[in-house]
Amino acid sequence: MARRSRREQVGQFKQVEAELETGRSEREVSEQLKIPRATLQRWRRARLPGEVPVGLAQFIETEEWLHRQVLAAHLVITLLAGAGIRLVCEFLQLSGLAAFVASSYGSQHKINMALQEAVLAYAEQQRLTLGQAMPEREIAVCEDETYHPEICPVGLEPVSNFILLECYAPDRSAGTWTQALEEALKALPVMVVQGTSDKAKGLLRHVEKDLGAHHSLDLFHVQHEVSKATALALARRIEQAHRQRDEAAQQVEQHRQARSAFEAQAPRPPAFEPRIVAALLEHMEAEAHCCQAEEQQQQARQVMRAPSVRPTIPMTYGPDRPSPLNRSPTASKPAGTNSPYWPSRPTCLSVPASASPKRSV
Repeated sequence: MARRSRREQVGQFKQVEAELETGRSEREVSEQLKIPRATLQRWRRARLPGEVPVGLAQFIETEEWLHRQVLAAHLVITLLAGAGIRLVCEFLQLSGLAAFVASSYGSQHKINMALQEAVLAYAEQQRLTLGQAMPEREIAVCEDETYHPEICPVGLEPVSNFILLECYAPDRSAGTWTQALEEALKALPVMVVQGTSDKAKGLLRHVEKDLGAHHSLDLFHVQHEVSKATALALARRIEQAHRQRDEAAQQVEQHRQARSAFEAQAPRPPAFEPRIVAALLEHMEAEAHCCQAEEQQQQARQVMRAPSVRPTIPMTYGPDRPSPLNRSPTASKPAGTNSPYWPSRPTCLSVPASASPKRSV
């Protein structure tokens, strides 16, 4: 005998209750409705948890609301939030819906697989339907590959964040990329005019040769090139400033020790104070250079980490526009320029005028 659905069980159990209220026995009702008496007794012994209201139990058993809640939990938790099926089981148990629907992992796994297949079928249907009514347009494509565990080329339209391509492939060659993208764009009236990716040879040939589009590097590789041009120079400047600061601090300590040793022996010491003040000024200046070098390095890092606020660096230079990365130390700073590549006056430390050294007598 075929297994009864939940809706069939609810309907037949209502008939059983109605017949039993008329005073008929379970045996008579079982023979009339052709339901095994053991099944009828099991239905009657089943009780809902005490915290579930009777009205809510009747509503859930007679409407499709329960099925909708379970599908909504799977859609939000597993597909939108990226969590697992076990969290759906826990949600059903904590919400009390486990009294009406099976909350085991095996039962919910079947529902989740059916939901994924339905979503993929609906996406393919909508792709064909919307593509027919879509006007022709030019687009850019951001492409890269991932592994889980096979090679999976991925293509994304950056403006709408729409995934154009996502499928398994045997390799990462240019022909594979071109064939996969053409298959993905078959139902869409679009033309690729720009491709953004890394410097992989297959992707470069795929974009420039096969598609005839402009190729641009992704953000990571642009930041990497800028970092290679600036990081070493900034690190050397900081290292040199730290070394000068340490040397100035040693000179200050040496002058202080000399003064202490002389005062203990001679009644009239030389002019140690101006020497110490001059050494202190050199130490303060070296400290200011350290702060300046560290500020410039931090500004360069912030510029590379925040593409929306980074200054535009010209891609071509001529005799009248030298590169900002190759300026001579004597080059003058343009008016109104506040760039980390131009030296500026130290702002983290200042020396009062009263601290200027006096000429010793």
